Amino acid sequence: MKPRGSGCLWGVGAFIGLLIVGYVTTLMFQPERLSRSMSCVGPYGETGPAYPNTCKKDINARLCLFGKDGSDICRTVELAPGEGFDRYQIAADLADLNGLLRVEINACDTPYLPDKVVDMNTKRLKDGCTRP
Repeated sequence: MKPRGSGCLWGVGAFIGLLIVGYVTTLMFQPERLSRSMSCVGPYGETGPAYPNTCKKDINARLCLFGKDGSDICRTVELAPGEGFDRYQIAADLADLNGLLRVEINACDTPYLPDKVVDMNTKRLKDGCTRP
């Protein structure tokens, strides 16, 4: 009886090793790519702060209001845990727009800032984080 080879295990081990090396190099040389914190942004809600920070860490959040006529208003603020955007400022911004087309929110761990970044694969702009 022949002993079983472990060729498949080498392939799986090499694949997992490459994933770990890729993650560690990204963490060392481009940490802003791993700093996105969208899960920390809560819902708008009827009461309390608008889009509150639900995590136990500070984040930089960006709220963009896009108008139907092409006018856009974006604001970036640092939010401590439990803080959110100012409802009165949002209402004033909505009054300045001639009709709301859509709302976009992006959040990053501090000190990184939410912004549009170039996708490595498609060369299109997408939401991401940049260095301060």
